[in-house]
Amino acid sequence: MNSAVMEAPDMGVPQASAAAAVEFDPFAGGAIEQIVSTTEAQREVWLGDKLSQQASLAYNEAVKLRLRGVLDTRALAATLDSLIARHDSLRATVSPDGTQLMIGEAAPLSLTEHDLAHLDAKAQAKSLDEGCVAAVTEPFSLEEGPLFRAALYRLSPLDNVLLMTAHHAVCDGWSWGVVTEELGQLYAEQIGEGPALEPAAQYAEYAMWEAAETSSRAMQDHVDYWLSRFGGSTLPVLELPVDHPRAAVRSFTSQRIDHLLDRELVDALRKVGAASGTSLFATMFGAFATLLHRLTEQDDLVIGIAAAGQMAADMPTLVGHCVNLLPMRVAVDGQLPFHALVRQSGTALLDAFEHQSLTYGTLLKKLPVPRDPSRLPLVNVLFNVDRDAAPGKGTFPGLEAHASTVARRFENFELFLNVTPVAGGMQVETQYNADLFDEQTVRRWLAMYECLMRSAVQDPSQVLTRMNMLPATEAAVLRALQPAATPVSGQQLMHAGFVTQAAQQPTRAALRAGVTQWSYAELDQRSNRMAHALRARGVQRGQHVGLCLNRSADMVVAMLAILKSGATYIPLDPEFPKARLDYYAE
Repeated sequence: MNSAVMEAPDMGVPQASAAAAVEFDPFAGGAIEQIVSTTEAQREVWLGDKLSQQASLAYNEAVKLRLRGVLDTRALAATLDSLIARHDSLRATVSPDGTQLMIGEAAPLSLTEHDLAHLDAKAQAKSLDEGCVAAVTEPFSLEEGPLFRAALYRLSPLDNVLLMTAHHAVCDGWSWGVVTEELGQLYAEQIGEGPALEPAAQYAEYAMWEAAETSSRAMQDHVDYWLSRFGGSTLPVLELPVDHPRAAVRSFTSQRIDHLLDRELVDALRKVGAASGTSLFATMFGAFATLLHRLTEQDDLVIGIAAAGQMAADMPTLVGHCVNLLPMRVAVDGQLPFHALVRQSGTALLDAFEHQSLTYGTLLKKLPVPRDPSRLPLVNVLFNVDRDAAPGKGTFPGLEAHASTVARRFENFELFLNVTPVAGGMQVETQYNADLFDEQTVRRWLAMYECLMRSAVQDPSQVLTRMNMLPATEAAVLRALQPAATPVSGQQLMHAGFVTQAAQQPTRAALRAGVTQWSYAELDQRSNRMAHALRARGVQRGQHVGLCLNRSADMVVAMLAILKSGATYIPLDPEFPKARLDYYAE
């Protein structure tokens, strides 16, 4: 699963005529069936594809289909031809300006075959791995095509791997589920052991449906909903702790880590969701939001999710690019019980899916999002729970089939968690930006994510800040590293400890805030000057002094100064209305 993330320019595409019959492709010279206006989401992908080679390769998606048993390779080749004839997106290219989808006539697919049966297991695995890397690093040409490729690796007479690759402009995560399911059914038809399939929905139909949705009266409701979610002049920016400095221009280099959640945990999470009146998706999303809140200490988060347009259009058998990125804005209060966050997430997710017709690129044009070449606008983290992309049991007669995705080497998002069903439970496929994060860091985050979910299963009523997020081994190490308590002589005043430290290590860094950095001596001197000023203005020991400042270096100086003057500071929130501040001041 991937998602469009680029803002598309206004192409001026006439939406009234979504499809037109023609005889020849004016760009490639080959026979074509139709020219279909591209959708807004496809134009976003087209624009992203043009950014750079790395950006283009972030849209390469590949799936492996392991087929164990006696495989009729001729029937498999005919099956792939039938699949391409059945789905117009798989034989499409994109016009040079990105405004049109050129749907070619059905033609035989060039199925590349690799015979590895003579190699030992280690050499076979190496060759297959190299093929997978090539699948996601060999560029597609949107204008020239083809945008769907397939290769067959023969490991033995009873063991084969079908490797399929497509560009995201013509195939999304939902589509891969359709492809793997229908391949088995079409194969059964080829060998005479299955009925013919009903005709599939065509992308031309979807393009016309979307054009009608865009011009409908309901579209303004969708616009109003999303603008209400992102009202105000300041939009949140998720700041994950990075291992390496962020480059001036964002990169796409990516690695993937897979983390298995066992079936027992997944079943328990389903029960937690059901008890809260919501879904497994909402439960796992709530746990992910909790993880981000604990990692960043931010309580205003934006997390991207993916919506399948196939379901909105009531075209479940459609193959094409129909996914839309939905930016979920989540308010996370650390004192909120987990089950309350799950209910809150469930409601927000349902509302978002209800208003999924507005594309991400269109929303960006309507928001005051500052453009920063070092990061994506608004959404830099994506979360998804995939449909089961594995072929149904028995759809490949006489064969045992198992589908799995191939890790990308380039990724649009800084962090992308794709949770997909597997035999043992659910696998968290985590693509991460390797120029920002180390593998060890991401593995630790995934372990924390699992710990949070296990903690939620044990007690869903826990407040978020009290939920356990450290594996037992790490918690034991931290306890072992914690020094014994140091006895404090005399009156235990917080600022007295600071003064002692300033005398012992005056040059050591005491405070960092943005570009500001002060040593213990500098912070001590600044707070002393302010404490003298407070005493000069009549502040005496035991009095109360209000402190109404945003979190900053100046706030720390003021806090220490009040304590040094002998008074007690009373924190006042600058976000409060003036009337409430006046009340507290009194």
